[in-house]
Amino acid sequence: MKFIKYFLSPNPGIEFRFYIPLAILIFLLFTMAVAVSIIYDRKKKYDFAFKRLFRKKALHLSLFAILFLFLFAVRYEGIPYFSARILLVLGFAWLGYFTFRTIKTFIKDYPREKENVKNLTVDINTNKVHKYLPNKKKR
Repeated sequence: MKFIKYFLSPNPGIEFRFYIPLAILIFLLFTMAVAVSIIYDRKKKYDFAFKRLFRKKALHLSLFAILFLFLFAVRYEGIPYFSARILLVLGFAWLGYFTFRTIKTFIKDYPREKENVKNLTVDINTNKVHKYLPNKKKR
């Protein structure tokens, strides 16, 4: 019961030892969002698989940074219910899931899609291009 009360406490108090690591994480998320955006802008012109699979990754990283910045601010100000520890734990769990899905997409789906794009064929007699059809998502 104490364990559940610890995470669900609406106002956990001002003692929070992780302000600096959380600020560093927010800065890293914004920096990674900018880096992913630059990489995406450079690769989208010639890599259709990358363009399709990683279109919104920079936006998602920015939204995670904004979420953690919000949680940082409400924890610093001690706003009840918004500064609950469970919201911070859920934010980290969501970020972990996003990271897992992105790595899985990069390792499994991206090479398959790249091979699919590379195998585009042109019929010489009719000059008709067999259109690129993305692979179905496997869940």
